[in-house]
Amino acid sequence: MQMERPDYSALARILEETNKEGGFIASVLARDDGFLIASAVAPTTHPDVVAAMSGYVADTVERMRNELGLGNLKDISVRCSEGKAVFRKIASQGKQSLILATIMPRNVRYHARTIGKASTLIRKVLGYKN
Repeated sequence: MQMERPDYSALARILEETNKEGGFIASVLARDDGFLIASAVAPTTHPDVVAAMSGYVADTVERMRNELGLGNLKDISVRCSEGKAVFRKIASQGKQSLILATIMPRNVRYHARTIGKASTLIRKVLGYKN
């Protein structure tokens, strides 16, 4: 039985819609090793850099979470003077995890619902159960 290949163009459409809905600058789907899977970004944003940072941030925070006994990771928020970056682990298969990274201007206050919706749609496209 051959597995059906996911529709990667659907992933890009989901990320584009996520940016519109949330007012985000960029949405990037990456593996936890920093490999870029799909993106929708402003012209001034480099998706490969965001993907690489996603892996780095997730790995660092995962080690911290384990050492401090903080339980399961929901998301990582980095708030700066000019904007925010939110990283959410959205799926795992074996040892490989997927991370949805979003970058938004500082005036975006409510992002959890938009990111949650995107995570659900991405998992559905990729055929993940959870």
